[in-house]
Amino acid sequence: MIEILQKNLEAKLPGINSWKRMAVKSNEGDSVEIESFQKYKDWLSKEKLNKMKTAAVLIGLFKKENEWYFPLIKRPMHEKNHAGQIALPGGAMEKGEDIQETATREAFEEVGILPDNVEIIGGLTPLPVPVSNYLIFPFVGIIKDEPKWKINESEVEELILLRMKTLIDADNGYYELWNLRGNQVKVPIFKVMGKTVWGATATVLSELLDLIKE
Repeated sequence: MIEILQKNLEAKLPGINSWKRMAVKSNEGDSVEIESFQKYKDWLSKEKLNKMKTAAVLIGLFKKENEWYFPLIKRPMHEKNHAGQIALPGGAMEKGEDIQETATREAFEEVGILPDNVEIIGGLTPLPVPVSNYLIFPFVGIIKDEPKWKINESEVEELILLRMKTLIDADNGYYELWNLRGNQVKVPIFKVMGKTVWGATATVLSELLDLIKE
């Protein structure tokens, strides 16, 4: 899997073609949410990207019992944006660092992954998230051994160690009917370990799944 992933990370990334599978739609199939990822071509314009803040997340892959895992987190309910949602470790870029350093620093601060133990093998397509005005850079890193997890309770409510096979099995086109802003909508999700993954995180993982295919 890792060899295929590395090869595909060096090629043209699928980007929007992967993202659109996770778009929120009305019952008639139309996009109803600005953050539904159907409007990415507009949001990917240079003018709009230049006005967005920069952030990074880490897909930190590690071997456990001969299988690949990576950590997800549940955001606390007190957070301003994406409260209570399942996310990848990550956050905003700080002054004086490059965006790859942001991904590893945030993973260390949130769940204790030592930056020196992470080998970044590539990045996914930068993802605009209009609802929070961030452009998110997802990085894939190989972690030498399972980290000694250290949870920052002010930023992380729960740590979830997700097996890649579990994510692959959840890639089945499943969606739920939600009421968002007065509209009944179809929300594509990954249902994993009793958790609902949707929105920006699901969109990043959708591209990851495409990148591990031969």
